[in-house]
Amino acid sequence: MTQRFRIEGASQLVPEDRMGPAPLSGRSGAYALLPTTPDLLVFSRTPPQGGSIPTPRVVLAGDAGGFPLSDLIAFLSQSRWSGVIRVHTPGGERTVLFREGEVRGASSDDPADRLGEVLVRLGYVERAVVEQVLREQPPSKVGRALVERGVLQAHDLFKCVTHQVSEIFHAIVLCREGAFFLIDQPMDEKTGHTIQLSTQSLLMDSIRKIDEMAHFRKRIPHGRLYVTRKRPSDGKLEEDEDRVLALLDGRRTILELGHAAKLSEFDATKVVFRLLEGGFAALSDKPTGAPPTAAPVEKRPVAPVPAARPVPTPRPAPVDARPVARVFNFIFREIRDEVSRQGMDREFIAAANAALSGQALSSSPVLQGLAFAADGSLPEAQLLEAFERHRAALGSEPLASFKQALSDVMFFLLFQAGELLESRADEDLARRVKELLATLEAS
Repeated sequence: MTQRFRIEGASQLVPEDRMGPAPLSGRSGAYALLPTTPDLLVFSRTPPQGGSIPTPRVVLAGDAGGFPLSDLIAFLSQSRWSGVIRVHTPGGERTVLFREGEVRGASSDDPADRLGEVLVRLGYVERAVVEQVLREQPPSKVGRALVERGVLQAHDLFKCVTHQVSEIFHAIVLCREGAFFLIDQPMDEKTGHTIQLSTQSLLMDSIRKIDEMAHFRKRIPHGRLYVTRKRPSDGKLEEDEDRVLALLDGRRTILELGHAAKLSEFDATKVVFRLLEGGFAALSDKPTGAPPTAAPVEKRPVAPVPAARPVPTPRPAPVDARPVARVFNFIFREIRDEVSRQGMDREFIAAANAALSGQALSSSPVLQGLAFAADGSLPEAQLLEAFERHRAALGSEPLASFKQALSDVMFFLLFQAGELLESRADEDLARRVKELLATLEAS
C-alpha cells in the first residue's frame, strides 16, 4: 500500500492517511531534498546508511523530460529485464510490463486507451454496440463479450489488444514531462503472458512518432495550452479534424480535447496542429471565450494500419527444425486439452483455423495453407516441408524466424484460452507452457 502525503504551506509535509502504514520507520536521519521536476520529490539520506526492502520496490525514478525514455527502454530490452515501468504525466498514468526484456502487457487510465475505444477507432465495432455491451459487462470483459455475440472474431480481438498495448507503449516513449518509475515487481504466471511484443520493434516504430511530435512541439510546446476556434469548417477537413474543431470552446486544453474526442495525446496534438496550420484554431495560455453551440460531428471509425509484427532478434540456432516443431506442437495440444475440459475445444480450434487461414497470426510463409487438427497440433510433416521450401526467404536466421512464427501462434492460442479458462487453470497452463519452452531453450 502506498501512503500519500500533502504539502501544506511552504514546508509542511502532512500524511493524508494518519492511520495508515508507517513507511518511514527505520529511515531516521538527516535528508537532503534534491532539485527535481515539480511532479517528483527526491530525498537523499546523509550520510547514507544502506539497507534494502523486499519487492515490489522502486529501483529508479526520474524526470520524464530529463532524457529520452526510449534510451531507458532500449537498455531494459538489452538487459532482458523483468518488471514494470510506470509514467505519471498530466495526460494520465500509464504502465508497461516487461518480462525478459520484451513487452508483455500495458495499462492506462486514459479513456482513449481503453479497449472499447480502440475497437471503435480501428473500425471493428460500432460505438453503439460497445456502449451497449458496457452497460451489461465490466470493461475488462468487453472483448470476450463481443466475441461471444459474434460481433468480433477472436483473432481480431487479439489484434486490437496488441494495438492497444502498442499505443500505450508509444505514449510512454513520447512523453516529455512528468515522472517515471522503474519497479522491481515479480510477475505471476498469469500476468502478461498472453501478449508478447518485440521491444526493439516497438522502439523502431516510435521513431516516426518522436520525429513528428518534435515538429508539432515547435508550435505546440505542451498539451496544457487552450485551443479556441477562429472560423468554422469549410467542408474540406478530415473527419477527425471536423470532430475536434466542433469541440473547440477556448475552455479545453489539448489534453482535455483528447479525452473528449477519445484520442491519444499524440493524435490530439496532430489534429490541433493541422487546425492551426489551416487557420481554423488558435492557442492560448488561459481559457478564453464561451462554449460554442455547434454540436460535435459524428465520426465514422477509420482503421489505421495495424502495427507490424515483431521482428525476432537474430541468434544462433541449430539447423534441424524438428525439435522446434515438436515442442510447439506439444504446447498447442496442451492448450487445446485445457480448453477441452471446458467443452469449448471445437469452437477454439475453429477460431484458431480462421485466424491461421487469414494470416492474422503471422505473415510467415511456413504457415500458409496449414490448419490445426482436432487435437490442436499442426501437421508436422507439412510444417517441416514448408520450412525447407521457404528457408531462403526467412532471412539470415531462418530457424529463429520459424520459431517466431510458431511463437506468434502460441500467444494467440494462450490469449484465446485465457478468455475461456478460470484464473487458476489459466495460471497453471501458463506455467506448463513456460516449462515446455524452457526445454526448447536448453536444447
